[in-house]
Amino acid sequence: MMRLIAIEWFKLRTHRFFWIGMGLFLSLLSILLFNFGKIGLPGNGPSAEEAESAGMAMMLIPRTFEEAGFYYLPQLWQNASFWAGFFKFIPAFLLLFFVGSEFEYRTYRQNIIDGLSIGQFFISKVFTLLFFSVLSTLVVGLTILVLAVMHNDLSELNLWTESSFLLGFFMETFFILSLAVFLGILVKRNVVAIIILMLYYFVLEPFLGYWFSKPGEALFDYLPTRPSRILVPEPFSRILDFFGEKEPPVMDWKFWWVSLFYSSLLLASSFLILKRRDL
Repeated sequence: MMRLIAIEWFKLRTHRFFWIGMGLFLSLLSILLFNFGKIGLPGNGPSAEEAESAGMAMMLIPRTFEEAGFYYLPQLWQNASFWAGFFKFIPAFLLLFFVGSEFEYRTYRQNIIDGLSIGQFFISKVFTLLFFSVLSTLVVGLTILVLAVMHNDLSELNLWTESSFLLGFFMETFFILSLAVFLGILVKRNVVAIIILMLYYFVLEPFLGYWFSKPGEALFDYLPTRPSRILVPEPFSRILDFFGEKEPPVMDWKFWWVSLFYSSLLLASSFLILKRRDL
């Protein structure tokens, strides 16, 4: 087991593309989250009449996302995890590149000739998948902790309230990486696999979902990518709810387990493809 981990880590740490990709993930995520609060609110917040009817002084009307509480606990966990989800494609493309390269440059064949079984080769890719998922989640979690310390009085607040949204981000990333492994093994060509991934995620499945059912219906919510998409709800309705009329959202653990099921199904299918494929 440790030998497989060592082999995969050697492949990653000696490849410049890995460091560039993860550096890009950290840089873009940090730039967005640390500066998002400066963005002005749509419509500049509630009108004077709305504020007056709610008993809110005009001087307290928020004009930016920071003033509206983007960085305040506990909603910071949801806000940051939601936006971090847009960057999950960076580790997905990295993983797809490394898996596809195994076939394009025949290192997969060489690994088998050198003594690795097909099962061991596959497990090594699962280790890489877990590594990318955990690393991405740690980066997001540490960024949230820094923002929480900068903008909140932790002596009066529970830091970990609503931190389950970070686990939602983990599963969202884990699923897309499982899909990347599946496509990388199935297609064996990096560029083609990336195109298929993007077309399916952003075009084909949403089209099928809206064609066969409406949002909120059972079929729509149980299409393969959909459960992972809705683990972290969009935060705008919560941020823009200036008068506190809405209940705080919670992560639906049902969809967390459904996402895990789909991820496991993709990985099992990947292993079967490997076993039936000639070197």
